[in-house]
Amino acid sequence: MLAFLGWGTMALVGLQGIVAFLFFFWPRKTSTFGSRISVGTANDFQLNEVRYFVQGKFYLVRLQEGFMALYQKCPHVGCTVPWRADFQFNDKAGWFRCPCHGSTYDRTGQIVFGPAPRPMDYMRMSSEGGRLFVDTGAIRRRDAWDPAQAFKA
Repeated sequence: MLAFLGWGTMALVGLQGIVAFLFFFWPRKTSTFGSRISVGTANDFQLNEVRYFVQGKFYLVRLQEGFMALYQKCPHVGCTVPWRADFQFNDKAGWFRCPCHGSTYDRTGQIVFGPAPRPMDYMRMSSEGGRLFVDTGAIRRRDAWDPAQAFKA
């Protein structure tokens, strides 16, 4: 009887060790990236406005065709591509410009200059009760800008 009690105690201590190990090393979600993020209503944005959402790692752009949530990562090497409202290119101001290798994108994320092989990726959007949502876990790759990619709110 005492032997069973000893073995049972050791098994319980071992099980606690396994549970503690799993709890400590199990990946935990520490940010909102990878989830659905509320960005406001369509009326909160002006036409051609570009707004950065740090927690979601994307830019929300209101275009004539609708909304685009552009992933901040450059398709060339993976640098963070900032929006440069003051950058002049082709006699026009306001471009996404990669600081690493100079890839330049228009408001739709379409590549217009540089070594990047394709446009910026974009994220799936939805609306619910008049609010816009961006699903940062649904990043879509594309080969070219198509107006059908814009979300109509």
